[in-house]
Amino acid sequence: MTTTGLTDASIVRRVVKEYDASGRDDFLNEHGFERANQYYLQVDGRLYDAKAIANVAYRYENQDPDARVISGGRDHSNRLLERLGFTVIDGRPTTVEGERAWRLAAWSHLQLTEDITRVPPGVLRSFGVYGGAQGVWVDKARTEAVHEAGVTMGVLHTGAHYPDDISDDDVIYHYPTTDRAPGRDESEIAATKAAAALKLPLFVIAKPTPRSNVRIVRLAWVEGWEERSRIFLITFADSRPESILTEDHSDEQPFSLTGNRSRSSRRDVRERPGQRRFKLRVFQRYGPRCPLSGIAVPEMIEAAHFRPDAEDGTDDPRNGMPLNAALHRAFDAHLFAIEPDTLDVVTRPEGPTLEQLGIITPHLRGLTHLPHAEALRWRYTEWLSRTGSRQVQAG
Repeated sequence: MTTTGLTDASIVRRVVKEYDASGRDDFLNEHGFERANQYYLQVDGRLYDAKAIANVAYRYENQDPDARVISGGRDHSNRLLERLGFTVIDGRPTTVEGERAWRLAAWSHLQLTEDITRVPPGVLRSFGVYGGAQGVWVDKARTEAVHEAGVTMGVLHTGAHYPDDISDDDVIYHYPTTDRAPGRDESEIAATKAAAALKLPLFVIAKPTPRSNVRIVRLAWVEGWEERSRIFLITFADSRPESILTEDHSDEQPFSLTGNRSRSSRRDVRERPGQRRFKLRVFQRYGPRCPLSGIAVPEMIEAAHFRPDAEDGTDDPRNGMPLNAALHRAFDAHLFAIEPDTLDVVTRPEGPTLEQLGIITPHLRGLTHLPHAEALRWRYTEWLSRTGSRQVQAG
């Protein structure tokens, strides 16, 4: 039978202050308790071991340091705390709503107790946010009650292989491709898609430097993916995106050539908010293949704007096309353009030539979906103006 001797909420708060002053491990060691593995008291956004807090408060209220231990769980220590108006968070929930509450509670706790740009890995592991060195952390044993295949809890971005795919706002996260047991990679991809389908946040863990012994942690949401390039777009935010981007539907929407404002990033370069979202949407519309060079290695393909973000160009994928990195640079340097009526590549009379540029298909007529005519014409007019070209060489 559950004791009713815990009746003073102020004593619980006094114990919470003691916990804060001592630190988690010292508090638990002093009072003889193990770390919680399921239930946590949430006070002012921070998480505390519910069973330990309830027991220490009970001892203080009854002035009995040798009082019997009140067991943890819904019907015992949790019930006593909830009767006093406190919230207890289940770290092993069986519902989507409970899982969402747990993830948001863990994020709140980390923000209030840690410098989220320098978090020790052990702190992240203690709340199940991080699973070690693996890229995708599913923790299937804990999350399969919510989704049979498990739900991704966190992803690790080391910066070693794709350093430019992460920004202050989002990350392009590449599908795992390893030599592990058959099906392991695909199950992690499915678990990450499940996070999007269930509207659950996940955590992106990054290293400040490749050899750093601390981690940057961000709350994030899977905003979309593209199967041919095998990439996820994961966005850092406190609330979920309005929709999940899985395929191109831009032709069903009105087109506006303008609508963005670039900004300066912490790296002191111009960076458009949503730049990686634009890349995802361009890949969804055209595929991760450069139509002019034929290069189809996703890591070598970039999303080029017709009207640039510096000119308030829209992030609509019809204002862009996929180009290999070298041709993207040449395009931005106005070394060539696309004639909007014929879709032919045109070059300056003085060169460089198509061959010198590495263009083997000098037109866009082979694309299933085309850029918007307004975007093509704006860029072509700009090219003529900048180059002073009147007579042009068509491919």
